[in-house]
Amino acid sequence: MDISTIRRIGSPASGRPLPGCERTLRSLVCLAIFVAATLFAPKIEAQAIIAPAGLTLFHRGSLVRSFTEINRFSLSNNGNSVSGTEYVNPLAVVYGFHPNWEVIAVQPYVVTDVTTRTAGQTEHTGVNGFADSQFFVQYDGLFSRNSPGGLTRLSGVFGVQAPTGAERFSTGAFEYTSGLIFEKAIRLKYYFTSDFEYTFATENNQKVSFGDSARFDAVPAYMLISRQEGPVKGAGWAHNAYSRIFRNGAFLILEFNGSWQGHATSAGTEVPNSGGTGLLISPGIQYFPSRKIILEFSVPVPAITELNGIQPKPDTSFLVGFRYLF
Repeated sequence: MDISTIRRIGSPASGRPLPGCERTLRSLVCLAIFVAATLFAPKIEAQAIIAPAGLTLFHRGSLVRSFTEINRFSLSNNGNSVSGTEYVNPLAVVYGFHPNWEVIAVQPYVVTDVTTRTAGQTEHTGVNGFADSQFFVQYDGLFSRNSPGGLTRLSGVFGVQAPTGAERFSTGAFEYTSGLIFEKAIRLKYYFTSDFEYTFATENNQKVSFGDSARFDAVPAYMLISRQEGPVKGAGWAHNAYSRIFRNGAFLILEFNGSWQGHATSAGTEVPNSGGTGLLISPGIQYFPSRKIILEFSVPVPAITELNGIQPKPDTSFLVGFRYLF
């Protein structure tokens, strides 16, 4: 959700372009740097899956979320090629410490498999490790209005990414994110979320900066299966089985996830093979087996990918995960 919060850095499937490496295609392995976007859900409300704004949609409580996101990318140039698969596995925890206030901590673990073909030779590389940790504070009191079966809310969020990850999965520098999130619910059936986040990047010890970035998201959601009252005495087994399975509901979600990434810089000089813009269209579904557990699945589809210079481009991506409320 890039926050994506809680965004990813260097993920071609996220629509956020990767900094270029100019010597050989083999050096593109260094581009596999991830910090996973993480998203959260409140009690039984439809929530964004990919959009980082989903992070701020949890109110006054505690939550654990984990998921696996699988991204495939490729690049061909002058008869050489590089392709790879990246697995992002974050663990995220939300704690509501005061009305209208939450803190969020995220620790991703990343596995990357890359195949490089140069001069008739093929090389396989596999690396794994922890990515940079992220910490956020959310405030839900900018504007809030509740109505029967609905709500309108404007929230603010501020976050810090600390360079705690392994060398291959860390920027080596601090980054700071701030943003606004708007959410609307109507008759407990229609939901809409939109957000805008901007991230300020700093230089690491090697005088390298991965560049500022911005994200916006628009996320409509629809209650596909209404909540049921549960099994009814005297009703058929099929009706009661359906009621047991879907008594807490299921939501159909369609996300529009836009991103802009500035050029990376090295000692103040722009890196030409870095930065760009992207747009993902991400259909997803959320199923509530209970009022404390959410199961979700999403398939981000790159609609626009405008990268600067030579960079790996996204092929396919999907995400499957769960959220546990306590």
